[in-house]
Amino acid sequence: MRFLAFALLVSLLPTVGLAGSWPEFRGPHRSGTAPQARFPTVFGPTTNLAWRSAVPSGPSSPVIWGDQLVVTAFESNQLLTVALDRHTGAVRWRTSLEPGSIESGSRLSHPASATPCTDGERWIAYFAPFGLVAYDTAGRELWRLPLPTPITGHGASSSPVIAGDLVLQLFDQDVDSYLLAVDKTSGKVHWRIPRPEFRRGFSTPLPWPPEKPELAVVAGTLQLVAYQLSDGSERWRVSGLPNEMVSSPVTAGELLFVAGWTPGSGVPRMPAWEGLMANGDADHDGRLARDEAPSGPAKQHFHYIDADRDGRLSRSEYETIAHIFDASRNVALAIRPDGSGNITDTHIAWSQTRGLPYVPTPLVLDGRIVLVRNGGLASCLNARTGDFHFQEERLGALGDYYASPIGADGKVLTISHPGRAVVWRAADTLEVLARNDLGEEVLATPALVGDTLYVRGKNSLFAFREADATQVKSMEFTPRR
Repeated sequence: MRFLAFALLVSLLPTVGLAGSWPEFRGPHRSGTAPQARFPTVFGPTTNLAWRSAVPSGPSSPVIWGDQLVVTAFESNQLLTVALDRHTGAVRWRTSLEPGSIESGSRLSHPASATPCTDGERWIAYFAPFGLVAYDTAGRELWRLPLPTPITGHGASSSPVIAGDLVLQLFDQDVDSYLLAVDKTSGKVHWRIPRPEFRRGFSTPLPWPPEKPELAVVAGTLQLVAYQLSDGSERWRVSGLPNEMVSSPVTAGELLFVAGWTPGSGVPRMPAWEGLMANGDADHDGRLARDEAPSGPAKQHFHYIDADRDGRLSRSEYETIAHIFDASRNVALAIRPDGSGNITDTHIAWSQTRGLPYVPTPLVLDGRIVLVRNGGLASCLNARTGDFHFQEERLGALGDYYASPIGADGKVLTISHPGRAVVWRAADTLEVLARNDLGEEVLATPALVGDTLYVRGKNSLFAFREADATQVKSMEFTPRR
């Protein structure tokens, strides 16, 4: 009887783990939803609040398995991994690492931008100024893999993902881009695939198929590429993406979906190299220094074009970017992932060019694709055909959008950078159910497990749950000595 009871318990473990987890960026299989999950329609600092805990700075999203919730952060020049009790918000453990070189970038750049991941036995975090590190469920370090800081101009933010026995980490940067696969148990490099035609990018790889992945699907400069997990060899590629990808690929059913937008995509705007030399090469060395660059695209994009950061533009650097800018296309694509080679002309199920997100990853829910763009404009498409149900309708919450939409129980949630959370019905027409002010800026994508919604703000981690039996709790973050 004891053996039978043990066997029954073991047989239930995967189901228990799946139902009680949000194991990576955007949750189970990067879907933006979770089994049998639900969340309150109305919530805020004083409404349907289960607990609120102060956390150190970081835009990475919360990750959950069982009773533990983990975030990464940066405080007092330390790279932090912090585990909290997901039921109370109390800190369970905290680790710290010394950073290496921290790239300066935009005002929202942060050393702890990447979301960690877990398989229930280990927590794996990536910090651009350090590399990869794995901890057990008590916060004891299992392995570390120091890596050079990527050069992106904004700080790296691609998140690690677990695919079978491997951890995938993308390093798309201004020079020497590559995709890395390491053993999740030992941290040893399994393969490293150069991506020389790809410049800076911030997308996160998608293991496919979700249950037993064979491929790593990666969005980057102008292209979507699928690599064999076994050895990193290329299976197929699709052309026609923007020059810089932030949004990540997703899947539902038999299709993959990818959407991207950058300013000025597809508009030729780079003058000929010979004209720049004639008007700007004062020292006649065949290269262009920043103070030699004439007003216009060469000066405006100097830092981006100067891939090796030597302070001078070569013809090769300039013409590479001119080609990328001219070939850039803002688009949403649905792709059948069963081909090989260049499948651009054979395996695109549909494409659209309106309502496209810059940062938020699309949400596929109940046969629909939800897109959210800056300014609080939402679009909804039929996932099978690509036809719009509604297009660029206003949510009534202005601002930029960095958090990706999530959904469950017939509802969609998206949160603007100023911290206004909009809940609307998952339907063919836009019906806003609530607009909730959180009182803090939000960059991180929310997490959802069971009946509880977890939202990370600038200074706080919130847990929201319907009011019955909910008591408001506030936990102060106290560094563990």
